[in-house]
Amino acid sequence: MQKKIPLIAAALVPFVIMVIICIGHGIWPFGDRCMLHIDMYHQYCPFFAELAEKLRTGGSPFYSWKIGLGADFVSLYAYYLASPFNWFLLLCPRGAVIEFMTVLVLIKTSIAGFSFAYFLRAHFHTADWESGQTRRDRDYGAVMDYGTAIFGTAYALSAFMAAYAWNIMWLDVVAFAPLAVAGLERMIKEGRPLLYYSVLSLCILSNYYISIMLCLFLILWFLGYWFGHRESGAAAWFRFAGYSLLAGGTGAVLMIPTAVVLGQSGASGVSFPEKLEWYFGLIPELSRHLILTEVYTGDEHWPNIYCGLSVLMLFVLYLLNTGISWKRKWKILLLSALFAVSFANNYLDFLWHGLHFPTSLPGRQAFLYSFVLLFAASECLLHLREQRLWHLPVAAAVLAVFLAAAYLSQPSEDRDALPVLVSAVFLGCYLTLAGIFMAGRERTGRLMLAVGCFAMLAELTINYNATGLETVNRTSYLADLADYRAVLAQGEELAEEKGVLFFRTEELERRTKNDAAFFGYRSATQFSSLMNLNVSHFYQNLGMEGGKNFYSISGATPMLSAMLSIRYVLADNELEEGPLLTCVAASGETYLYENTYVLPPGFVVEEPVADVWADMELGDIGNQNELAWMLGAEEQMLVPVPAVSNPGRSTLEVTETGYYYATYDKTDVDNLTMESTDGRSRSYGKVSHGYTLDLGYCEAGSTVDVKNSSEETVSMTFYRLSLPAVEQVYRTLSAQTMETEVFSDDRITGVIQVREPGRLVFSIAKEEGWTLLLDGEPAETEAFGEAFLSVHVEPGEHRVELCYVTPGFEAGAKISAGCLLLAVSAIVIRKKRSVQ
Repeated sequence: MQKKIPLIAAALVPFVIMVIICIGHGIWPFGDRCMLHIDMYHQYCPFFAELAEKLRTGGSPFYSWKIGLGADFVSLYAYYLASPFNWFLLLCPRGAVIEFMTVLVLIKTSIAGFSFAYFLRAHFHTADWESGQTRRDRDYGAVMDYGTAIFGTAYALSAFMAAYAWNIMWLDVVAFAPLAVAGLERMIKEGRPLLYYSVLSLCILSNYYISIMLCLFLILWFLGYWFGHRESGAAAWFRFAGYSLLAGGTGAVLMIPTAVVLGQSGASGVSFPEKLEWYFGLIPELSRHLILTEVYTGDEHWPNIYCGLSVLMLFVLYLLNTGISWKRKWKILLLSALFAVSFANNYLDFLWHGLHFPTSLPGRQAFLYSFVLLFAASECLLHLREQRLWHLPVAAAVLAVFLAAAYLSQPSEDRDALPVLVSAVFLGCYLTLAGIFMAGRERTGRLMLAVGCFAMLAELTINYNATGLETVNRTSYLADLADYRAVLAQGEELAEEKGVLFFRTEELERRTKNDAAFFGYRSATQFSSLMNLNVSHFYQNLGMEGGKNFYSISGATPMLSAMLSIRYVLADNELEEGPLLTCVAASGETYLYENTYVLPPGFVVEEPVADVWADMELGDIGNQNELAWMLGAEEQMLVPVPAVSNPGRSTLEVTETGYYYATYDKTDVDNLTMESTDGRSRSYGKVSHGYTLDLGYCEAGSTVDVKNSSEETVSMTFYRLSLPAVEQVYRTLSAQTMETEVFSDDRITGVIQVREPGRLVFSIAKEEGWTLLLDGEPAETEAFGEAFLSVHVEPGEHRVELCYVTPGFEAGAKISAGCLLLAVSAIVIRKKRSVQ
């Protein structure tokens, strides 16, 4: 039990520190905050809610209708949700997803501390890399115990964790990476591959993306470690290659489907940088080792590399230490230098991030850099008695020069002395304690170790508390949850009474683009790295919101809303009723409106409409008017009306009652507000994305102002919607529609009576997983608008069946099963032979 105490401490100490920090930040139940931040706010929480619902209800693992127009769920699971801990959502109450995620962050932080401590104990309690001799010193055990606990805590509370702990999908790999390295060393020295294979497989299955970085690191570590254990011979190389490939193959069940789906997303393609680029200098980069350095998550590539100031001191002493051979040092020095260069060089940055440049959240391999430095610091601490006293003033001088250079490297107008001064205080403390330890007796040495560890814990806690754990208001995030569910349930009942099985719901003002997954309804909006890029382009061509990893119904006209099967609209006011919207349910301050015009998921258009669509380049409003004309509109659907744009606001004097829209020139303004003299108001976020503004139903004689707080002139063009044109379009589209008979997560069956030949278009993205049976026979599908599933149909009654299976899942499952079987068989055979 005595030997396990440091490992237990390495797990418990960061957990307790995190709990204390959560209390200080007022995280529920200690306040009204929660740690939802960036993608945790916009993506992970909604996706966790959808996974929880599928686990509870037994929904299809292949597809989800609650993420955009519909999304492959296997690939989304692999990208965002594959942590084995997430299966405990089965035990999580429906309203406690946020708290579940909070606990996971604490648990994974704790595991990271334990994992690194386990690696240190496994490494330093075995033979050295070169000599094959175990270090024996009178206070070796004490130093080892203190070191494993404190450096495990430093790994768990590093700047990487402070910056990215909210990125919960990465944490499994960060937490288990040290165990993979421990398994690698065991496999080289003892030929035992179980730990290496099982942990690496777990990492790849948990998050293949961060595992790419781990795999690159394992190659480098293997080379360094093997050269210290060349007696393991070529067999070590074969084991490393074989079990690494088997671990990769074990993850094929998730990696192959994800690769297929990513091929249709904005993350597809590899574009190697054309020329060499350096992001920043060495001193500004290394200055991010200082305490209280603000973590960075933007696009300027600054890595988050702080892992304790004692590491800086011990790394300098490590290089000076005569008790550690240069055969060991040069490997760590080269590896550290490689990481330092990788953060600043675009070629290496591109390679580390899986042949892509990260969109914000830079230096994602920084946890491995911290691993290397903490390893060097641990070894130096073990050999601290062998340090020469003159090394301390040399280290002090080097660190003083570094601190001065770090301060002077800051832009003169933005220089912040606080991180430098606080760092200097802690470094002075550590140098003093190291000197007393080196010169003192055993009892004094242990006391200095204890004081030093206490100072390091205080430092790590201060830094994490100051730079990590961003929070938002929990009540605001969960606001109207009960009201949403109440009105959505009423909408479901109304649709059921009308015999409608499939429909979508949207919001006038949404909190995130994944609200549908969180609240539990089908929508036409999503934000996901796996999003179908063709749908985004379709949206953008028609004036709706779209980008590399998102699309949104914002800016949709009634024609587009009907084509996307949007039956209901959620709003936070009772002033939206008009010819196109009827209020059908209300709860609290949440209102559910029903669209006048809505189509089922399948409708027929003439072939010329589909043919001409691919070549339309008339701009968003022009494209809509052209599409409306091809669908039977006898006049412009969107008619321009005069208005005035001034600094800070654009004004429309409404002369004719109706629905109005506005477009605008490219702008850096990100938020606009509409205020009307009829009492209505709306907010528009991410306006820089360039979508049409839906101004709603405006009464003649009212004035509509579209404002921005930055007092910039945003040049706007206003349009009035022609209701007769919308009615004519709707008559055309509703003349031949599919009656849905069966609808589930991965299947739609229906019947359609076709009078005129044409293209049966579905409000479903065209993706590889869909199979379409027409009258029981497989039919070749085409893309309408390069985005939507469609098929040619001839006159007559047709039975239509759509089925979805994740592309590549079956092949991936077979490969994974085969690799797992091979690995288990090889491990069992080896064990039997070793027993004999």
